[in-house]
Amino acid sequence: MRLIKFKIDKYKCIDDSKWIEVSELTVIVGKNEAGKTTLLKGLHKLNPFNKEPYKMDREWPRSKRNERDVKQIVCTAVFELSDTDINEITTIAGQSIFSKLIEVTRNYADEFVIGTKDIFKDELAPELSKSVTDFIKMNLPTFIYMSDYKIFNGAALLDQVWHRKQSNQQTEEDKTLLTILDLSGLTIQDEVTKGNSPDTSVREQRQYDLDDASATLTRTISERWNQKKYEVKFSADGQHFFTFVKDEKDPALIRLEERSKGFQWFFSFDLMFMYESKGSFKNCVILLDEPGLHLHPDGQRDLLKRLENYSKDNTLIYSTHLPFMIDLQNPEGIRVITESSAGSFVTEELTNSQPESKFVLQAALGMSGASSYLLSYKNLVVEGVDDFWFITALSNLFERSNEESLNDEIFITSAGGASEAVYISTFMIGQKLQAYTLLDGDSAGNEAKEKLLKKWLTKYNDTKSSVDTLNEVLEVKENDFAIEDIFTEDYYLSKVKQAYKSQLLATDTKTIKLKGSDLLVNKVERALKDLGISFNKGSVAKLIRKDINQMKASVELADTTRKAAQKIISHINKKLS
Repeated sequence: MRLIKFKIDKYKCIDDSKWIEVSELTVIVGKNEAGKTTLLKGLHKLNPFNKEPYKMDREWPRSKRNERDVKQIVCTAVFELSDTDINEITTIAGQSIFSKLIEVTRNYADEFVIGTKDIFKDELAPELSKSVTDFIKMNLPTFIYMSDYKIFNGAALLDQVWHRKQSNQQTEEDKTLLTILDLSGLTIQDEVTKGNSPDTSVREQRQYDLDDASATLTRTISERWNQKKYEVKFSADGQHFFTFVKDEKDPALIRLEERSKGFQWFFSFDLMFMYESKGSFKNCVILLDEPGLHLHPDGQRDLLKRLENYSKDNTLIYSTHLPFMIDLQNPEGIRVITESSAGSFVTEELTNSQPESKFVLQAALGMSGASSYLLSYKNLVVEGVDDFWFITALSNLFERSNEESLNDEIFITSAGGASEAVYISTFMIGQKLQAYTLLDGDSAGNEAKEKLLKKWLTKYNDTKSSVDTLNEVLEVKENDFAIEDIFTEDYYLSKVKQAYKSQLLATDTKTIKLKGSDLLVNKVERALKDLGISFNKGSVAKLIRKDINQMKASVELADTTRKAAQKIISHINKKLS
């Protein structure tokens, strides 16, 4: 059962969030205090690991006291049933369903409603309806919420933790410690009792139990959690409790509180996730509030990769105001939260977001892209810096030759690949700028084109922006085609030999034999790999750019290269006229 979309109503600063579509990995982008935490907490309370009802006294929107109603639905979520779910429900109900989507709601009166009536044509008998409802409720994903503050630093005074637990004043660190003890087969009450005992045999048995608990937790993690290999060691002296941890990157056992904040966060999160998902690591909706605040930008990039792994078996939604925490390879998962006089709401449309939110996105794109952008109303977006170099150099050559060159108003932005080109283009379109996206004619380029056409250009109803692949521009139908393919094989290989002269001499290679009918750079990469040489097309591109910049007239280009380049330049000008 997978979460498809949700909305939050009449909850703290949110009056109506609007429907928020959810992908496997969704990020809520916005400035501080915009309502990101409120949004995630409102969703979390729909079906948390531990029951946590909505509280009207504290959570009803301020200044709307006269509108209070316990029947007010706070969270509405739509789930898609899996094939297994459908088969089970069909068996229970004795009739087939006509919709895979089911709506679930929870209100301030803590009434949890599952819309089973919407998926059957005929009304079910009360006992069957209850059985179907019970099945769906039992199989709904568990909602796990975590913020950067739920970190256990490794050391604690057990009697103080026990006292706070007894008086219901536990801190987030206390809760994490209790979770770790539970996963290890220990109880806080027993450890407090043993810590107060003067008996030597009790202390010896206690250390044996701690060693066994350490081994138990280490084994449990290794069996159930493949993303990270931890080894845990517990130690205690009276009421003082210590945790030592190591992982595969650092084999030394070090006290957890002496580890970096980032390591502490990862360790605590992995254990909390294992605990709240009952060790299955599946069928969860993971809600992370501002993850990565304690991490260096490089660590934030690593965290993004980690989140992708988490989201393979679970829906993951996280909030951020950090540019490095925006996954530009997953542009369809980006949502923007913004404030208005009616309360905070979420949108996919950048034109409706506030400048602060746009700045976060713009910063992310600027850090990831190879050049700055958004400086013109007419923008050409290409996949990489090589495309930028070639098109710029060829345009300048045509200008020196008194031939058609790129319009001076056109600004070129190079992305970090086809998928990032899609989002950069979308951002420009959202800013009401004209964007023409030129992609390679390979599988990645074709996929990116379809995404841009069907999801974004249609969504914004933009008629002045467009997207093409180089195959379409040059009317090449039979093969993959990238910017390097406008050059002849002989010319391109001459530059390859120039760039890798010493490596080729070492292998006593005089002729590079190319095989296949795909992209020229792919054929070269395979040929060099067979020779034990790692290929970087950027090194060759620099030599070609230098060569073009030294040409006095376009007639110095190979005839096929010249005609292809003229066609590309002319086509770009027409698209951005």
